[in-house]
Amino acid sequence: MARKEKIIIEDGIDKREIGYYSTPHFISNYLTSEMISINPNGRLVLDPAVGKEELIQGFYEKGMLIDSFDIVKHCECKYSRFTQLNFIDFYSEAISNRILNEQCSDYDYIISNPPYNCHELAYIKDNKKKLNDLFKVGAYNMYSMFLSAIIDIAKDGSVIGVIISDSFLTSSVHNKLREQIFSSCSIHQLILCPTDLFWSQKADVRTCIMILQKGKAFQGKVKISNRPKNTDALKEILNKKSFKEVDVEFLRLSKKINMNQIIIDVDKSIINLFKSYPSLGDKFKCVTCISTGNDSKYLSKVQKTGFSIPFYKNPAKRKFNTTADAYLIDDYMEESLKVKDFMVRNKSLVSNQGIVCSSMGLPFSAAYLPEKAVSGVNPTIFPPLEDINWLLSYLNSSLVTYLVRGVLIRSNMITSGYVNCIPIINFSDEQKRQLSNIANEVRSLRKDTKMAIQEIDNIIFSTNILSQDVISSILEFANNIGRSV
Repeated sequence: MARKEKIIIEDGIDKREIGYYSTPHFISNYLTSEMISINPNGRLVLDPAVGKEELIQGFYEKGMLIDSFDIVKHCECKYSRFTQLNFIDFYSEAISNRILNEQCSDYDYIISNPPYNCHELAYIKDNKKKLNDLFKVGAYNMYSMFLSAIIDIAKDGSVIGVIISDSFLTSSVHNKLREQIFSSCSIHQLILCPTDLFWSQKADVRTCIMILQKGKAFQGKVKISNRPKNTDALKEILNKKSFKEVDVEFLRLSKKINMNQIIIDVDKSIINLFKSYPSLGDKFKCVTCISTGNDSKYLSKVQKTGFSIPFYKNPAKRKFNTTADAYLIDDYMEESLKVKDFMVRNKSLVSNQGIVCSSMGLPFSAAYLPEKAVSGVNPTIFPPLEDINWLLSYLNSSLVTYLVRGVLIRSNMITSGYVNCIPIINFSDEQKRQLSNIANEVRSLRKDTKMAIQEIDNIIFSTNILSQDVISSILEFANNIGRSV
């Protein structure tokens, strides 16, 4: 279960394509123990992505009957009745033949480490229409389809335990999957795992442990834990069961489909910011602009004849000031009228002054977009000219870093939809003037960015809308974002 850019071959298997990474033993033991404690009387188990049977040994030792699936036979299975088959194909067949009740409703426990793939598999590409018809939550990747299918086949009362990529908690493409979870399951536990959990397997992916129970009648307090610093810290949390317990409604940022992110250990005062203040999208235009469809043809790394339009793609870590990432063809408007894949959105705003924001990577940054320059598909804000500098300061604050990366979106892709949801707190005219001055000083290279952010934070936190404890947690998050997200 991992995201890895390079192909990893182990035992002749392309792990990046298969999406199989073994589950650490202590995770397997924990899931088994907790699932049995929820239902001590179960007898039948399903693991739809069994791998080397790491997750089911504990159930086997309890004398339970276990069915399992996988597309590859990774070992001689001794704990389960193994079927070499893609579980998604089994699920599709069961749906089409209306045999879910007959074949799938007996499982008391469903446990899984679903396959994780950072790219769209050939399987998904080749079966896109069929899978989109099959999965109302969308066919975006294997792990989300697995989770949706697992929930669907589970009988009332069945206990579901997974270790899974946590991008579904906040990614907008998974809002329907979140609705499926909230509408059809009781949530018992949601525990964020450290980023180093799969490093020994050359995998860098953010994951979570989640324990559900099919049906709403079993809902009580939800045990949660935020992301620990490392695997040893997670072991201690699980051993001591050092969890917070919250009501299930505190897991959801909002019931609105465009803001139904599942949030972990977010203070009520932060949630109230989203409820009490207007969003950025309510006050300003935040959009995407140009997608060339063929960057190698339409963009030049250097400014030259025919390629003179500064093109801004992603500020990444560059705050306040950034430089053009490339230069766009001069006649881009005409080209967009002739070439289908060359798209210029929001034409009335393109080439105006504005603010370009991060689109990829862990940090969230905002930088000044000059007049007559253009931006790509990264979020771009076009406020009135008098609002650019104070807004630029606010967007580069530690508070907004936390709101974006700790609440709104845990995965890498930051779209305009997320940026539009950022709450804009009330500033006095004097505070706006101070924030504007700070941005001006950084843009003119008269002030260091780090010092500027400290000054911006002081202005924001002086509004007394957050407690000192919450402020401390925000600063800790922003200063250690690599292990916090």
